[in-house]
Amino acid sequence: MSQKPVTPVTIDDLLADPSRSVGLTRGAIQQLYIQLASRIGTLKALESVLLSMLLRQPTDSDPASQPSGELLTAPEAAKILNVPESWVREQARLGELPSVRLGHYVRFRSDELRAFLVRGHAGRHAR
Repeated sequence: MSQKPVTPVTIDDLLADPSRSVGLTRGAIQQLYIQLASRIGTLKALESVLLSMLLRQPTDSDPASQPSGELLTAPEAAKILNVPESWVREQARLGELPSVRLGHYVRFRSDELRAFLVRGHAGRHAR
């Protein structure tokens, strides 16, 4: 009596038809686990890239969605960062928050505010 050749089962095969997992050998299960671990790592990397892209995408109702050359006032920057205007002015004075000085006026570039948020500086001191 000859045995039927066993076709290797992949993660995609099991996703399409879970019943194919019946009768898998220990070696086949180990190979599937390796495939799964690799797929998880790849998906995590993709998740990170997509999240980064999403954070960089402005929304239409967001004042920061103005062209990158557009300068914002301290109240507008405070609204984007969801902090008091006094905090924005203080952080700009300390050099922690990127700003542009025009005489005695201080302005904030919307693209720099988004980058500031993406880097996570805004929540750095939160407890």
